[in-house]
Formats: sequence, C-alpha cells, structure tokens
Amino acid sequence: MPYRLERFASTLQQALGEILSRESLNPGFRLASVARVQLSRDLKRATVTVACPAEQADNVLEQLARSKGFIKRQLGRKMILRHMPELDFILDETSDLERTLDHLAEANPHEGADR
Repeated sequence: MPYRLERFASTLQQALGEILSRESLNPGFRLASVARVQLSRDLKRATVTVACPAEQADNVLEQLARSKGFIKRQLGRKMILRHMPELDFILDETSDLERTLDHLAEANPHEGADR
C-alpha cells in the first residue's frame, strides 16, 4: 500500500476508534475496537475490521451497519475531506482464532512438552 494510503488509513483508524469508544452513545460500540482499516486506491471505500467479543459480534456489526450515517458524519467533523469513503464493517477473525488456539493449548498443556 502506498505511503499516502497507509497514513490516511491510520488516521481513519484512530478517528473511528475515538468515535466508537468516546462519542457514541451506543454501549455495544464500547466493546468493539478498530483492528485495521483498508482503503481502496481511489479512497472511495474503506473496509473497517472490527474486533469484539464473539458472543456480541453479530449484534455489534448490525449496529455499526445501521449507524454508518452517524459515524460518517462524525468522521466528517474530525477530518477535512472532499469525499468521505463508504464504510464497510467486517469482523476480525484473528482474535477468535487466537482464543481458540489458547483454549486448545490450555486443554492439552503437556502435549507439546515432549518436543
């Protein structure tokens, strides 16, 4: 990813994290954190990867999809842009995978000790 896109994605990630954790009145958003932001080359679409507890994931993603207008408006106040990118929210699968692997490692603590 070119430097300009990386810098903009980082700024967007910080602003989104601040909006979700501090400015939103939705308590479900406080459980979510912005893990990564990927931008299209033309800056018209941003894919926002969100990490949250597995049991709350569907609910949080649904609420984020319904609140896109609010989130884009808040971003527009924080960032001076000609065009605000369209936001797509997806779940961060890596945190679930890490928890599963940790759980498996705890369940079989002596299995890897022989090697």
